[in-house]
Amino acid sequence: MKNIPYFAIPAVLFIMACGIFLFFHPDKVDAQLALHNMWYSPRGYALMGFVTGWGEWPMILIVILVYALRKSWWWAGEFLAAGILSSALVQILKKLVFTSSPRPMGVIEWSQTQLATDLELPLQFAFPSGHTTTAFVFFTLIALHWRRPVIQLFAAFCAIAVAISRVYLMVHWIADVMAGAVLGMSLALVVFAVSQRAQKKPLT
Repeated sequence: MKNIPYFAIPAVLFIMACGIFLFFHPDKVDAQLALHNMWYSPRGYALMGFVTGWGEWPMILIVILVYALRKSWWWAGEFLAAGILSSALVQILKKLVFTSSPRPMGVIEWSQTQLATDLELPLQFAFPSGHTTTAFVFFTLIALHWRRPVIQLFAAFCAIAVAISRVYLMVHWIADVMAGAVLGMSLALVVFAVSQRAQKKPLT
């Protein structure tokens, strides 16, 4: 992470901020509702619905296609491998390890929120956040490939925005996105390190 400080510092600060917030709001329902009542608006909900899409597979597939067209096979392979690994690991954790982790709206009463009553939101398999994991995998690799500070900062902003969107949309707890962020960055770093070693390149 020392090679991408402009990505790593905002990302770590975001995770720390989540941890501090949970320290002062140890009840996850109270923490969720505190944020929801502070920042919710119908327009914001629509915006976050768009932002959350940055943590989905089409983003990775577009980059893989661009690198493939440029015959940058190693870079394309890194995104493909990281995407497959993250998806597989998230599903294992959700469906086999943390099977009894309900989503926010599987616990919180709708009357306690400002959400529209016609929304269809997932109610189970909360931990960890798959969208956040995918976003942090994707944007960590972007930062590793393109070391310019402005690109690293932009990548950090996008990854953090996806994590925030998952909490905003009331589909994940804060702890879910914290785990997704750590998992995503870790997977991206491992895949990048393996790729560099396979190509016999220094990690720097």
